[in-house]
Amino acid sequence: MVLLLAAAPALAALARPLTVEALARESDAVVRGRVERRESRWSPDRLRIHTLVTVQVSAVWRGSAPERVVVSTPGGEVGDVGQWVDAAPTFADGEEVVVFLSRRPSGDFEVRGMRQGKFRVEGDTARPGLEGVAFVPAQPAPGERRAEAMPLAELERRVRSLR
Repeated sequence: MVLLLAAAPALAALARPLTVEALARESDAVVRGRVERRESRWSPDRLRIHTLVTVQVSAVWRGSAPERVVVSTPGGEVGDVGQWVDAAPTFADGEEVVVFLSRRPSGDFEVRGMRQGKFRVEGDTARPGLEGVAFVPAQPAPGERRAEAMPLAELERRVRSLR
């Protein structure tokens, strides 16, 4: 019985809380846009699944990005096989998002800070999907704000204020 419990998967990812400002400083681009499509694929060794998310960019808040960015995230479903990565951001077709992006050597992007770097836009509010993520105790730097739900205008102001 003890061995079975020890082998059970973790129910949450443990992460260091990041601030909006830290995410923006460490990103190659911060964009607002709408998810056009998602496509999940096997890795070449067929051990992992990743999902390619195409985002139609409506605004670039920091850095530079093309009018469409392809974001690679770990996990997804291929046929009847699914793979879940606790801290990985998830996307839905048609969803409006703000994403903090790092360019990969392959030319596509990945979300900086995993779930903390992807905000869903809901009206005038931007909200990261932090379900399944537990945070170690930490205080943000003075004047900075953790990646958490906030007015969309405040998120944009915080990102654009960094030069």
